[in-house]
Amino acid sequence: MTAASSASAAIIVVRAVGPSAAQYPVGKSLPDGASVRLRGGDTLVLLDAKGSRTLKGPGIFPAAANGSGAGVSSFSALMASASGRRGRVGAVRPPPQPRQLWQASSDKSETFCFVSPSGVLIRRENIADAKTITVSDLATGKTAPVRFAAAQQIVEWPSAVPLVSGNRYRIGTAETVMKQIAAGASFADLGSTLIQNGCMTQLDALSTTTAYAAN
Repeated sequence: MTAASSASAAIIVVRAVGPSAAQYPVGKSLPDGASVRLRGGDTLVLLDAKGSRTLKGPGIFPAAANGSGAGVSSFSALMASASGRRGRVGAVRPPPQPRQLWQASSDKSETFCFVSPSGVLIRRENIADAKTITVSDLATGKTAPVRFAAAQQIVEWPSAVPLVSGNRYRIGTAETVMKQIAAGASFADLGSTLIQNGCMTQLDALSTTTAYAAN
């Protein structure tokens, strides 16, 4: 499998809403010394090496901010999870949980980015009952059943259906294109790579789970 190249980014825009949104398109890179001018009704979400933070107008804000973000240790934990070393990420909360970065949906079609096949999990939203779904590689025809127990939200990707970058997979009711990526060295690098590859649902998950309050 060939990994898509990662980008080098300092601060990137991951969401913009309001009258100034056109000035801050998703993926726009900002230098550390830049200022952000927002009008009333504007909301801007930025992703940097610490994680994500939300700015609300009106006001003028530095693109780079002081604050205790998610930090290097959490990025290292995220990358450990991407390689299947989930024991280093921390305790698992009982379901239902917000969607995490390396969880492929069995309900919603998308483009999904992964770093290592061993790090990919499958997620469902309705966890009330036990359920068996089928995972299929539409290019090779390989299929495998995957069973969720009652109240179980995530399961391992089936080893009988190898992940190949660029192939399309049917996961339950979803059809998903899988893309292998190189994550880079920071949250901002990873966010930029997700944008370049069209993995926008994962971008939302990344910005949500790494949010911090800047000083």
